Amino acid sequence: MHLKFSFYRKKNIKCFKQGNIQFQFHDAKQTDHKESSRACSLSKQTKIVIVGAGAAGIAAASRLLQKGENDFIILEANDRIGGRINTKAFGENVVDLGAEWVHGESGNIVFQLASKYNLLNSSAFLRDFSKCEVITINGEIMPNEESTKALTLYFNIMGKMEQVELKNETGSLGDYFIREYYKAFDEKPFMNRTKVAEYLSLIEKMQNTAESSDTWFDVSVKLFTEYWECEGDLNLNWKGCGYKTIFDILLQKIPNPEERLSVMEKIEFEKVVTTCNYSSGENVTVTTRDGCEYSASHVIFTGSLGVLKEKHSSMFVPPLPQKKQRAIEGLNIGTVDKIFLEFSHRWWPEDKTTFSFIWSEKDKKEFLQTYGQNSEWLCDVVVFITVAYQPNLLCAWITGKNARYIETLSDTDVFDGLYLLLKEAFESHDNVTKPIRMLRSKWYTNEHFRGSYSFHSMLSEEMNVTSRDLAEPIMTGNKPVILFAGEATHDHYYSTVHGGVETGFREADRLIDFERQLDSHL
Repeated sequence: MHLKFSFYRKKNIKCFKQGNIQFQFHDAKQTDHKESSRACSLSKQTKIVIVGAGAAGIAAASRLLQKGENDFIILEANDRIGGRINTKAFGENVVDLGAEWVHGESGNIVFQLASKYNLLNSSAFLRDFSKCEVITINGEIMPNEESTKALTLYFNIMGKMEQVELKNETGSLGDYFIREYYKAFDEKPFMNRTKVAEYLSLIEKMQNTAESSDTWFDVSVKLFTEYWECEGDLNLNWKGCGYKTIFDILLQKIPNPEERLSVMEKIEFEKVVTTCNYSSGENVTVTTRDGCEYSASHVIFTGSLGVLKEKHSSMFVPPLPQKKQRAIEGLNIGTVDKIFLEFSHRWWPEDKTTFSFIWSEKDKKEFLQTYGQNSEWLCDVVVFITVAYQPNLLCAWITGKNARYIETLSDTDVFDGLYLLLKEAFESHDNVTKPIRMLRSKWYTNEHFRGSYSFHSMLSEEMNVTSRDLAEPIMTGNKPVILFAGEATHDHYYSTVHGGVETGFREADRLIDFERQLDSHL
């Protein structure tokens, strides 16, 4: 999901070399060393506390300032802004460890904000199946006509789901898709039917990267159409500048840096919120891990669904209403990780942009017999993709339980594993070289995220909960006391940055409207 510009605080990056390889990773405990010296003696008074400086938090702050409200503080647990947007210097340019592409144009607030300044370019080549190589671990390249038909059928079925009435469907997305895939295939076969299961396994992994699910059998088909895809180009890149550019726009550094909104001055970094106490019925007392207290009339909470799942029961005093707790339990968030490998030169075919792996049961069994069960995670690497504006980079994608698993592995183990995978699959027809550097995401083991993005699951359907339930503010009378923003709170654009930005605007507007109503009664 995706540092060159001035208002990012410098991340604590550790580098070390092993031979000619440089690993780069981020210290997960970078906040601890200063906490003991930061105890606050006095409670800080402010009208609004915004928890989190990701897309939703920065959007809320910018909207408040634009509307003339500047009595707020932003508490950010990390030492940077961005949340699940994390653009890092790497290779010849930058890469996005989190959000990377703007998905669609029509109705997409990020596209609307960025396109007026000509900041976006198409990565539609990623969906050009003629540039997609499907390969086995033994180096056998699937015939392009076969793989193109298999993947085209995948996209056709997914595309038609928006037009099909699914409200009466029961079961999972996986159940529905497999049924529809075999139905279409049997009407017009294009390969040996025994190969269909192998392609379906690849397609499931591809869909899991879109959903952030462990398996497509976890995803509710009935709720699937609640997600709205914005029409237009679904893979728009930032012309090599990274998704962090959205913050330049939100803060009005673009188009004129002299008109920049003073949001950065409102942020207190490395502030891990431990308690939001709203028991008084008046103000909310927000306490942070370093002992600071903040008293506010309103709190806009923008932390991830993963953080809410782990911490809501200890964070909110009194406990959140049952309806809110059910929403937190019933909605889901999964893990999608990216691993960027830099090479001294491009050794892969110039005419290919994605390299996906297809596994037969026999190939997988032999691979695990040769390299051991500890190498099973390599069978779940979905794809290596080329990176726009980065000629010597490949990016590996992995989701689900094995994404969480490799976050616990050393950089050396992950590096060696991916190099092994590339050698086994490509060495018979390409001169594979050893990577020189690696950079990877760790969205699940980071306590400030606990996952990548949200989806609506079979449990969501069973419990009859929606994003709207999560978005509903905690009220004292007609006063919104604790408000919730972030991608998981958007009815239709959950899992996206444009959803996160919209929810930040939504909650800022809610408070502005409340203040106006108050003023009108005075």
